[in-house]
Amino acid sequence: MISLEILVIGSINIDYVSTVEELPRKGETLHANSFEDSAGGKGANQAVAARRLGAEVSMIGAVGNDVIGKKLKESLEKEGIDTSCINAVDVPTGNALITVDKNGDNTIVVYSGANFQLDNKWIDDSERLIERSDIVVLQLEIPMETVMYSAKLAKKHNKIVILNPAPAKELPEEIYSYIDYITPNETELYKLTGIEENVEMASKELLDRGAKNIVVTLGEKGCYCLGKVGEYRVDSFRVEAIDTTAAGDSFNAALAVALCENKSIEDILKFANAVGALTTTKKGAQTSLPCMQEVNEFISKK
Repeated sequence: MISLEILVIGSINIDYVSTVEELPRKGETLHANSFEDSAGGKGANQAVAARRLGAEVSMIGAVGNDVIGKKLKESLEKEGIDTSCINAVDVPTGNALITVDKNGDNTIVVYSGANFQLDNKWIDDSERLIERSDIVVLQLEIPMETVMYSAKLAKKHNKIVILNPAPAKELPEEIYSYIDYITPNETELYKLTGIEENVEMASKELLDRGAKNIVVTLGEKGCYCLGKVGEYRVDSFRVEAIDTTAAGDSFNAALAVALCENKSIEDILKFANAVGALTTTKKGAQTSLPCMQEVNEFISKK
């Protein structure tokens, strides 16, 4: 077990997943080949991924005061995650409608539900988890005000802050000064900067705004890193992708875990790429997240 602790502040959803031959076009109705529901939400996915990779993990989040919310919280507890600051509210549990095609590509529509009840007071009441953590991981499926407040409070306590800016939206300028690692994919990077097809220039723009390090996930092209740690391009691992759901979440979790282990930045990025790639070889969100033994065996074979 990794000695340092990771805190995830973020969303908890139930995922409803339909598989189809091709993703639907505007106005098109398709018959699904299969359907299943599973635990999801970017925050919960990242928490579970980090835990399966050996970290001590706690989470701050919200579920509905309903059967689904109870089930999701119990699922996190079974993973060994500290859920003491996950509370139930009188708003339905968040959900995501996911469509996956034969190539493993997907579209996702998210209903925030209980996740948007997570406010600054909730973070204050959970401050003990921030104080005892080493790394705080955030995403954008909770209110932006709460993301900003959490990042600021984490830096007050001298914690490493990772922000996964997904789903992509405009960020307040102030937040960049609190971010140690911001981890957009190419689409999110473009939406943040307005700079298209130039990862280096767009990353430099985020550095100029105050972020310390940018790690851009590039799918089959691996990832690109620019910042105080230097500039790196790390190739992806070739796999036969079945479902890309949660690949970005597992990458972010792996980044946090590897930072806890004080690896070199190249080894950190290689490890995160491996975890993300492995995630695409299984269906579902949390059902696809690998354990450390799987990752080590995968890297040794490759």
